Amino acid sequence: MEPQVVALTTQTVVDYLKTTPVHQQVFAGVSEFAACQISEGNVNLIFRVSALHNSQQSVIVKQALPYAWRYPDFKMPVDRSRIEYDFLQNQARYCPDQTPKIYYYDENRYIIIMEDLNRHLVMREGLMQQIEYPHVDRHMGLFMARTLFYTSDLYLSSTEKKAWVPRFINPVLCKVQEDLVFTQPYMEHPNNRYTSLLEPQVRSIYADDDLRSEIFLLKERYMSHAQALIHNDLHTGSIMLNVQETKVVDPEFAFFGPIGHDIGSYLGNLALSYAAQEYHAKDDTKRTAYRQWLADLIVRTWNIFEEEFLTLWENQGNGDWPSAAFRVKYMRNLLQDTLGFGAAEMMRRLIGMAHVHDFWTIDDPHIRATAESLGLNIATSWLKQRYRVEDIRQAVEMLLAARPSI
Repeated sequence: MEPQVVALTTQTVVDYLKTTPVHQQVFAGVSEFAACQISEGNVNLIFRVSALHNSQQSVIVKQALPYAWRYPDFKMPVDRSRIEYDFLQNQARYCPDQTPKIYYYDENRYIIIMEDLNRHLVMREGLMQQIEYPHVDRHMGLFMARTLFYTSDLYLSSTEKKAWVPRFINPVLCKVQEDLVFTQPYMEHPNNRYTSLLEPQVRSIYADDDLRSEIFLLKERYMSHAQALIHNDLHTGSIMLNVQETKVVDPEFAFFGPIGHDIGSYLGNLALSYAAQEYHAKDDTKRTAYRQWLADLIVRTWNIFEEEFLTLWENQGNGDWPSAAFRVKYMRNLLQDTLGFGAAEMMRRLIGMAHVHDFWTIDDPHIRATAESLGLNIATSWLKQRYRVEDIRQAVEMLLAARPSI
């Protein structure tokens, strides 16, 4: 049975903060505070607490409740807070520049107090504004290569790896992904939501058992392939950045799963942004240019990831895989996994339960359906044609060639 948890409020969060070391660590000499709830995200309570007379002197207080705060009937384990804390500690070890500072963790009330990234914007929102981030390709390529390599069987000994895995057993949140990403969107289900103009395309997907079989191959891989410690929710809403810095947040879904899921989720969300520019980039010339920037970003990110991952494997691998041919096959399989998982992420965001800001902000149903249809066609090509892809540029060619069905 889940423990009783008293939910913080904008009134009580300040009193709580004053009982922690953060009061002196961050707010020495401050006696008056302001607090507000941040509504981004579906799962946790999040507050910004700042000095009343200096809003830049602030922290984020994040509390896990035994349910998703936006969906109170959706029960969730509070242990996700401990998993998030442990993941962030590991993330900081290998990618300190991409990790927010953690000031305090309360294991009894499932609260994390961390750096306020108030100089950063949620990446999804930045892409909707056509902001070009000059360093995000390198930051995310290195982040994924390092966090995934250093928790894989390529680096850890067999004994170390098997000792790590139980610390991140996350059955409830994994089940959420199994249902919402890999099952419900491909059949009639009351959780599914989509723009009515997509009805013919959605019906075609429901009727396509070959497509569903490919999704189920990915589902089985997701459920059984403990390849590395993955973030498991690595999309553009879990990244905060500016033109200089990139921070990865919200890893409460973390567990040992397939490497391609993290990379695919991220690249799939870049492809969703590409499709949503149908609305967000009003000018045709700007839309074309920004879509090309996004396409190039996918290529650069994969190439940086691949180069770093192979360099780490060459220089710090555990020596248990002495085969050059195996490395080639491993990376090819990983690229194909990435495209499959990316496709599943795109489809679930378009016709499943949990949609994204890129599309729900489009009021005109025809423009929204046109953008969503483009996204579905990119995803379908990635899913069905991934086995012939040997270079990321082939995947981007599919993206550039795709057209909406509406």
